[in-house]
Amino acid sequence: MGLPLASYRSVIVTAHRDAGAAGVASYKQGGNAIDAAVAAAMVLCVVSPINVGLGGYGGTMVVYSGKTGRVRALDFDSRAPRAFRPELYADPKVAQHGYLAVGVPAVVAGLDAALKRFGTLDWGGVSTHAADLAENGFAIPAALASAFKSWAATGDKTSLEAIFPDRKIPTTGQIWRQPDLAKLIRALAADPRAFYTGKIAKQIVRQVQANGGLLAEEDFARYEVQETDPLKISYRGHDLFTPPPPSGGVTTLSILKTLENFDLPRYERWDGPYFDLFVEAAKLCWQDRVRWLGDPDFVKVPADDLLSAKAAAERAGRIRSGDTTPPLNLPAPPAGEHTVNVVAADAAGNCCSITLTHGETFGSHVAIAGTGLFLGHGMSRFDYAPRHPNAPQPGKRMHHNMSPLLIFKNDKPLFALGMPGGTKIVTVTAQLAISLLDFGATPLEAARAPRVHVEAAEPIQTAASVGEPIAGELELMNHRVKRVPALGGPANIARIDPANHTITGACSAGSDGVDGIQ
Repeated sequence: MGLPLASYRSVIVTAHRDAGAAGVASYKQGGNAIDAAVAAAMVLCVVSPINVGLGGYGGTMVVYSGKTGRVRALDFDSRAPRAFRPELYADPKVAQHGYLAVGVPAVVAGLDAALKRFGTLDWGGVSTHAADLAENGFAIPAALASAFKSWAATGDKTSLEAIFPDRKIPTTGQIWRQPDLAKLIRALAADPRAFYTGKIAKQIVRQVQANGGLLAEEDFARYEVQETDPLKISYRGHDLFTPPPPSGGVTTLSILKTLENFDLPRYERWDGPYFDLFVEAAKLCWQDRVRWLGDPDFVKVPADDLLSAKAAAERAGRIRSGDTTPPLNLPAPPAGEHTVNVVAADAAGNCCSITLTHGETFGSHVAIAGTGLFLGHGMSRFDYAPRHPNAPQPGKRMHHNMSPLLIFKNDKPLFALGMPGGTKIVTVTAQLAISLLDFGATPLEAARAPRVHVEAAEPIQTAASVGEPIAGELELMNHRVKRVPALGGPANIARIDPANHTITGACSAGSDGVDGIQ
């Protein structure tokens, strides 16, 4: 248990040991990969409140059912309150923290939908580990203690007392118990939909509205998860699937379709010329992202056109001619680093990748009394430039970065992968696919490979894993390079071997990342 690279009949891949243990327990109950992934995600909602919680703003999932032979996507993105008024957000900073930053919290709906549509266990069956950890507590790691200290200096009194009734902020190593959250998790076993139609929704709305927020009971009652066909491309003889907009994977796939016009296998793995080509493709695809992407329920998103062979060839032609300069005044999308991902695959042929988030640290910084919930800040994920396709409207979903990915060969799943990391998810996920498919990397090599990131314009960010010689080579190619310690969060990868029906898991977080059952 806990090996960074191991083969099993069923696996759960996540960056946290307790989350992996919850996934294994679900398998032992007779659950499938989706049950295991949801069980792990629930634990992360307890132990990783920096990144996500049951009050998180949302997430997305791509899932393959071995029984039906179909790939589906779940969108559980937040929606703007129906009482949204632009004048309240004249200063977009109000969308970052505080009660106006809150959209409809969608994580509970997403996890519930995943279980009901693709799982074999119910909420009560997969939530035991999460509820027990909330009730019995766990030792506070240093990063969480530091984040609590920062939040305590800025959070509102009601929110602080909701999490720390005695106003004592726990320090590193102390046991932190969340009795209100444990009670909530167990209460939802009877009917998770009660989060949206009963006293929990009333409780959240009462506090939000009392403090100037816009959420109403109608926003909760009308919230629904969307199940859709995923986006699909062919790349190097493989089929790749990711959720459609407002998820971020369309840009990941656009980068790959562009680079399919180049002979990447002839490049040295992760060297300067390869990264030079990658960032030029990423810049063009990111410019398309900012120009076009929003909620397709409200704006026309030309996803099929962006992924077409014609558009990819045109972008490749621009790269060859050196024309990757962004247009003037192109607004930048919001950033944020705090998210979680879980990958799972089982002996029955099911596999999935699920990503969910608060947005940034503790999301909106709002916590709801009597529930143990932090609320995400979905409203920060809109673009407040006038007439932008991702501009907020009542009931609109926000465009985001999450890009879980499934890769198939000969109509059979070969890889399931995903990662957290804000805007870096979009570009690094493409690099993971290239490492696996073009460079022949093992899952562990791909997960730990050097990473670069660029958006619509430079500078290029290079992680410490990109050596100084490579960074210097990029500078000699006239790139502006910014060195950073790391890019994105831990990558989770499962490889399904069709020959011997074993699954190899890898997580860049290290030895706590992969668990499974024989």
